[in-house]
Amino acid sequence: MVRLYIKQEFMSKQDRLIVSDPKGQEVYLIVGKWGRLADKLSVFAIDGSRLLDVRQVTLSVFPQFQFYVDAEKIGSLKKRPGIRGIKNPFFTLTGLNWVITGDFEKKRFTIRHLGKKIGTIDKNISYLGEFYTVNLVNEEDAPVACAVTVLLDHYAENKELVWKRRHQQKYSLGFMHPIWMRLKQRLLQKEKLD
Repeated sequence: MVRLYIKQEFMSKQDRLIVSDPKGQEVYLIVGKWGRLADKLSVFAIDGSRLLDVRQVTLSVFPQFQFYVDAEKIGSLKKRPGIRGIKNPFFTLTGLNWVITGDFEKKRFTIRHLGKKIGTIDKNISYLGEFYTVNLVNEEDAPVACAVTVLLDHYAENKELVWKRRHQQKYSLGFMHPIWMRLKQRLLQKEKLD
């Protein structure tokens, strides 16, 4: 069993993500942008060798991405409507025969290959922040699973909540924020009196 971690705070930047193992050693580097037509995402080993390229080919409610290894297409990831319509979608990765299902609100996903469970993707929160844990049976599936995790995160995000969080982080000073706001109010009141 292989376990990898992708820290979520870096996913919103959409430029570079570092994937670590349980010992904290960096294993993969994910570079690129996604979410727009013709965007490209690449997964590199830490030694710099390119392992995987992902290109977005359709932009819609049900997007499609093509996966390449050494310029050879190995599969297509496509979002599909669930049994109950758009409410419970799932992803298929043709070429590798993967089906990714799960709960988009809780961000817990299961990867199956021909009906057999081969991995999970779970969002976790700890004192270190928010991160995804990717558990896989086969290590050779790791670069593809890491790319899938990043894409799932993009389509699982509640955009309104993300905007509020970024806005709050931009102007918040953490535990000092309430103190700073009171001090600022007193200074403004003093200026008005003068």
